Amino acid sequence: MLHIKEIKKDSKDIELVKKLYVEAFPKVERMSFDSLLLLQRKADVRFLGFYDKNDEFKGLTYTYHHDNLSWLFYFAVMPNERGKGYGTRIIKRLLERYKNERFMIDIEDVDQPASNTEQRKKRYDFYKRMGFIDYGVRKVWPGITYNIMSCGGPVTLEDYNRVYNEFWEIIEPLEESE
Repeated sequence: MLHIKEIKKDSKDIELVKKLYVEAFPKVERMSFDSLLLLQRKADVRFLGFYDKNDEFKGLTYTYHHDNLSWLFYFAVMPNERGKGYGTRIIKRLLERYKNERFMIDIEDVDQPASNTEQRKKRYDFYKRMGFIDYGVRKVWPGITYNIMSCGGPVTLEDYNRVYNEFWEIIEPLEESE
C-alpha cells in the first residue's frame, strides 16, 4: 500500500518532487513551485507525496479544499512508474482520504480537436474508471474547453467557478510577489 507524506520545503525528496512537477506540467499550467509550498499556509491546500513500502517517491497530488468540495489541481506519477498501476493507487488513496467530500477535476475535453486526442481519451477513461462522473459541465477558456468531472456527488458550473475564483484570489497575490 502507498503511504502519504505532506510535501514541505524541507521534505527529503523536495528536488525530486519539483523535477516531476516541472516535467509533468506545461509551463503555462504551472504556478511557481515556491507558491505551491507557500499556499499550504494560506489556504486549505494539500500537497501530497505518495510513497511505496520502500519509501520511494511515486507521485504527487495537489488539492484545494473548500466547503466540502475538493479540487484535484495537479496529479502526476513518476515517468518511470507510469503504466504500473501507481496512478490508480494514488487516486484511490486520495479518494479514501477525502471520502466525505465531493471531488472534482478539470481535464481537456475529448471532443475538442487536438494533437493529443488519444492522450485526452485515455485520461478521461482513467478518471471514469476511478469513479468520476461526467455530468456534462464544461468550462471554456480561450482556445480550450475543459470537462469538469466529479465523484461523491455532482458539481455544477457555479460550484466550479466559485472554487476556481476563490483559489485564484488567494494565489494571484503570491504569484505577483515573486
